[in-house]
Amino acid sequence: MATATATASLTVEERLARGPILRGDTRTLVGSLLLAVAFSANMQITERLDQIWTGGLGVPLGHTFAQLWWPTAAIYFGLTGALIVANFNPIIAVLSATHPLAWSFFFLNMAELIPLAFLFRAHLKRNPDIGFVPFMIYIGVCDLFVNIVQALGLYVVVLKLGFGQIVVLFFWQWLMAVIIGGPMGYAFYRAVRRAGVFQ
Repeated sequence: MATATATASLTVEERLARGPILRGDTRTLVGSLLLAVAFSANMQITERLDQIWTGGLGVPLGHTFAQLWWPTAAIYFGLTGALIVANFNPIIAVLSATHPLAWSFFFLNMAELIPLAFLFRAHLKRNPDIGFVPFMIYIGVCDLFVNIVQALGLYVVVLKLGFGQIVVLFFWQWLMAVIIGGPMGYAFYRAVRRAGVFQ
């Protein structure tokens, strides 16, 4: 009885964080797919703008608007949501040729979303909710990580860009993701939480 009462007093986020990180239930799969489709629709526009804006070398708007969808997917659907949302858009991007770097989005998306899923899970196992500051820290850390992966793996090894170009793209993408994308993502998460859409 005490366990049932304790479980009932948990928030949705706490309950999900204490469950399996890799879930295969219908709600998780359908919810993840809905966020993946919304993210992909958003990226159809931003990836084309990024291609025009950077000449196909960077994805600053991609980094920015990813923060709108990814945190909510990671919080409510764990690693399953992270993997579905991370890999659905690159398939569409490669097939529709939205950006010259579309082939790399599989790796780059997972490089941010997998750590993000684990960070949010660890936080929500101990806390009923997540405030703006920790949310922004997790976004900043994970996007910093993916920017390092992108700088070393893509810009240095594949594209062989100069140091100055790498530094500009690195900070441009990271700052846009944190300063613009993070607050948008937090506002979206709060709206979803208030609406009780994924309860």
